[in-house]
Amino acid sequence: MHNAYKKKTYPIYFIIPILVIFTVFYISPAVLGLFYSLTDASIQTSGVHYVGIENYRTLFSDSEAFLISIWNQFKFAILDAFGKTVIGLLLALLLNRKFRGNNFLRALIYIPIMFGVIMVAMIFNYILSYDGFLNTFLNSVGLSGLTNDWLGSFSLAMYSVLGVDIWLGVGWSMMLILAALQSVSKDLLECAEIDGAGSFRKFISITLPSISSTLNLSILLSVISGLKAFDIIYAMTRGGPGHATEVMSTYLVKSMSSGSIGYPAAISVIQFLIITLVALAINSFTNRKESN
Repeated sequence: MHNAYKKKTYPIYFIIPILVIFTVFYISPAVLGLFYSLTDASIQTSGVHYVGIENYRTLFSDSEAFLISIWNQFKFAILDAFGKTVIGLLLALLLNRKFRGNNFLRALIYIPIMFGVIMVAMIFNYILSYDGFLNTFLNSVGLSGLTNDWLGSFSLAMYSVLGVDIWLGVGWSMMLILAALQSVSKDLLECAEIDGAGSFRKFISITLPSISSTLNLSILLSVISGLKAFDIIYAMTRGGPGHATEVMSTYLVKSMSSGSIGYPAAISVIQFLIITLVALAINSFTNRKESN
């Protein structure tokens, strides 16, 4: 009886701390944020008054910049996920082969993810500024027609920041896909080769289906990361020029400069809902595809 009792109660010692931590660090801040989003809370005043959905109404009716930031956030997330996954797949396919220097190249591509974002932003601000290294190099080799204000141009700023973020994180996607490639059945590949299948056919019929769940995971995590993107964008452009690289997170930070708490809280709630709904939609879609 005593042993049976111990077996029943033993898991509680693990469940209770997890529930407490989850409540304190996840549920409580979310509920508090939702509460403040329904008030006129501000650091400049001590009183807090309930205003209902007024902050949300202001967001979507009076703030064109916020709507632009949502569009930019989705654009950044989709292109970022596409770039990291496609380039990561190509690099993984290349580095899955055995050749001299293979391990060195893997480490070289993965290293950027360990750099501090602020340091990376400072380096690329120098490289991509109008009088920076890239334009100086292009001028020196007679390609002055290609020079541009990479971070100051309305049409190029978003893609410049995207390029830096993809460079920064593609190593993670590459290593994830590379691990999946190494688990692809060698027997199936050999049988397909005996049957006369070429490299492209083997990739489409065997390799790609075998690593599809990993590709889906890479896309899902990259999209979620892109929907939360803040540090690299804020450090490089502050959301400018104008609203060219404005995303929800940079807009939230700027909205806090007025001292308001309720309005930024409403932005964070909207961002949380968007990320949750997109993640659930992608996960549901990929699960349905895998089950078929």
